Amino acid sequence: MRARSAVAALLLAGCASGAQAQSLADALDQGDLICEFRDGWRRSMIADLVGEPDPVTLLLVYEGVTPERAAVLSSRTPGRRAVTVRATATHVHFIERVGMSMRVTTLSGCTRSKWKNGAETCVRFPARYAWHFDALALVEPDAAYARLPRGASVGRCEPWNLD
Repeated sequence: MRARSAVAALLLAGCASGAQAQSLADALDQGDLICEFRDGWRRSMIADLVGEPDPVTLLLVYEGVTPERAAVLSSRTPGRRAVTVRATATHVHFIERVGMSMRVTTLSGCTRSKWKNGAETCVRFPARYAWHFDALALVEPDAAYARLPRGASVGRCEPWNLD
């Protein structure tokens, strides 16, 4: 597993810092990821008043994650579907084609790490999810990510198995 992670780290190392590249390589080395998202555009005034976070509106499970592909299960859509994985210097993108549109989950950096098998490993990745029509997402995923509207869903992804 760590050998695959080293290859992924080299792919990601371009212009990213070593720590960020390694944390994104950790995302590719986890095997399975579980992600939860909240709608970025929908706010609850009552939740804001009482200090509660907005409810989770989407749950995604990415299975068999490799540097090239994965499968996704969604709380919104029945069945397992194939996704393309694109790792860049600053992000890891999970891209699912749906006709002419794309469903894209993008991981960026690391917000929590722990020691696992003698190495510090990232176990929480900030993420954004969007369903859009930017067909360049497969070719230039970072550029498509930069064009995302501010209303894209925000969330986080964690390994299915933390130990």
